Amino acid sequence: MSTSTAMASMTMTSASSMASSTSGMDMDSSSMMMSSADMAMVFFQSVTTPLYSSAWTPQGQGSYAGTCIFLIVLALVHRILIAGRAIIFDSNQALSRRRKDISSDSDEYPGSKSDLESMGERFRSQWSGHPFKVATETARALLEVIIGGIGYLLMLAVMTMNVGYFLSVLGGIFLGTFVAGRFGGGDDHH
Repeated sequence: MSTSTAMASMTMTSASSMASSTSGMDMDSSSMMMSSADMAMVFFQSVTTPLYSSAWTPQGQGSYAGTCIFLIVLALVHRILIAGRAIIFDSNQALSRRRKDISSDSDEYPGSKSDLESMGERFRSQWSGHPFKVATETARALLEVIIGGIGYLLMLAVMTMNVGYFLSVLGGIFLGTFVAGRFGGGDDHH
């Protein structure tokens, strides 16, 4: 009887300690969990919004203005690099991968046998007309990585939902397109 009483006592003690530790975990996890109301995606205005890391947190109007100017310049450089890509790779026939205009006088539906054959012929002529050159493809790939990286940095700045950062990115895109938009490709808007 004493053994069963001791077991029952241990079971109750462990159950009560589990309950208290579980309730403690619930309290900790509930304080860490955010409700959907806490995560409302609205624009706000603050001069102390961190950008890219907590180390880059403006401490006042001057440093906030400097951060906004940085974002304007970054967006400007992004648009200039896109235009530079078009100048370097699209304007030089030896480096270009631009598809030649294909007449659409054919009455055949897309996906028909002759359309697929002509697409294969166009692919073969493009492939043989642009041999693989390591130096050219490396330069093209590095430029794309830089353009993509800057684009993602701009996206992260906009995702802070800070009005000043958002308007700075838009202002930089405007300035970059104003300065170098005539050189960029017509179908590349990223």
